[in-house]
Amino acid sequence: MDIEKLWEILYRERNTASLQELPERFCEDVKDYIARLETEKRKADETRKGFLEDEMRNARMKIEDIIRRRIGKIIKLASSGMDTPPKGMLDEEREIFQVVKSQVEEGRARIFAYIFGKPALIRNEPQKQEDKHTLTDTEHYNENDNDNEDNVNNNEHGNQYEYDIVRVLENIPTFMGTDGRIYKVGKEDVIMLPKTNAEILCNRGVAMRFEAGVYKKEGGERRR
Repeated sequence: MDIEKLWEILYRERNTASLQELPERFCEDVKDYIARLETEKRKADETRKGFLEDEMRNARMKIEDIIRRRIGKIIKLASSGMDTPPKGMLDEEREIFQVVKSQVEEGRARIFAYIFGKPALIRNEPQKQEDKHTLTDTEHYNENDNDNEDNVNNNEHGNQYEYDIVRVLENIPTFMGTDGRIYKVGKEDVIMLPKTNAEILCNRGVAMRFEAGVYKKEGGERRR
């Protein structure tokens, strides 16, 4: 790593909207470069020492600018609803992405829950390190199904929400239901949704209602 390479990286970050792919050892290379300048400065004469101090100051400014611009892009990507971090992120940047994404989703859920007058249903229970794993789509959908069954039971005891069972006909972007929950559904999934959301999806032709062995869709029905 040297000042020219730092300038090239900064130039790309400044002039492109997307996140640029950094060398895998970017942080280590930059750290070694700064340490090398420090060592050389201690051995240099006064004239050379002045040049090295200028280079170190210039290098730090470029490094800070690179990181600041990249973090801004990462926050924008994480808050846009993107599920998977893009390629080219450093390990530390992937952690930032996941933290921001989680906080945005929880904050959005709380805001909607506040607006609709229902406490936010956010799970904050710590998870053991050995039990951590990424949910598959099937596990995610089953989790939503279990949550929705709880909601239906609550409805029988005076809960304000009504639910319909639907079969999803197309992949649908992640959305928030009128009950304040986040739903991630895919093609051919059968899932309970708030009645309002179910009606919207059926009217758009991307879902069918499911009742007593019959899939119902706006404009007609067919047997299972």
